[in-house]
Amino acid sequence: MYENEPEWAKYITEESIEDYGLLDLISIIGFEATKKLMIHYAGNTITIPKSANTKYKHQYVLDNYDGTKMSRIKTALACQITENYIFKIMKMYKDKKAI
Repeated sequence: MYENEPEWAKYITEESIEDYGLLDLISIIGFEATKKLMIHYAGNTITIPKSANTKYKHQYVLDNYDGTKMSRIKTALACQITENYIFKIMKMYKDKKAI
């Protein structure tokens, strides 16, 4: 229980949660954080855009791709992008940073 938690929230236990979406969330951020979201954001839809990670993946490519085929394969797999997209990123940034 955290400060300002409503009294009824004590009935929310990890064992009582049956929703698969919430169970996935628990496995990622933990029960207490999921419980806070349930209490404060019930009924809301939270969307995390796919593009939120783009600049971080780009920076990863810039920092880890060394020009070799093996590096390109490892980097593409790590970022879940194509090898051709790595060439596009390298061309896009040249000597600049993504972040």
